[in-house]
Amino acid sequence: MYSNTETDAVLIERVKKGDAEAYNPLVERYKLPLYTVMYRMVRHRDDAEDLVEEAFIKGFRAIETFETDRPFFAWLCKIAVNNAINFLKKEKRGKMQPIEQVEHTLTAKQGDPVEMTEQKLLQERIAASMAQLDDDDRTILILRIDKEFSYDEIASILKIPRGTVMSRLARARHKLKKIFKNMEEDNQ
Repeated sequence: MYSNTETDAVLIERVKKGDAEAYNPLVERYKLPLYTVMYRMVRHRDDAEDLVEEAFIKGFRAIETFETDRPFFAWLCKIAVNNAINFLKKEKRGKMQPIEQVEHTLTAKQGDPVEMTEQKLLQERIAASMAQLDDDDRTILILRIDKEFSYDEIASILKIPRGTVMSRLARARHKLKKIFKNMEEDNQ
């Protein structure tokens, strides 16, 4: 049994030495953050869960290639994002579910129904705006804003130059602002 206080590097070294059980704390540590990224990308609970599971399996199988001086979550996220991009290309989203709240949704003040309603409406508008972005724009915003990856980490995950990350982020933010503004104008 492993404690949740052991570092990723220690656990990974144990897995590399043949202790498959040492991978379990890594799964527990990163399944929710990874699910959040996948859900925001594919917008479907079951598909997001499948992509998370697939990423952990591929990560386990490729653990020998992981360099422990790098962040494990970024490496695992790269695997998952690539899987999600391939999935979206194949699927082209015939089955959409309404955006649901996940771990990183904004929280309203407890007990204030007006504030809670306003927060819920804002969350829905943001989610609806994000859903209107194309897959590439949505992915890059999720990685930068939700997961707070650096430009270099995003470049590594998406296999694009750092400058391209910066320009795509600027373009995606501009598109999101425009969509959000248009939605607000339509609601008035």
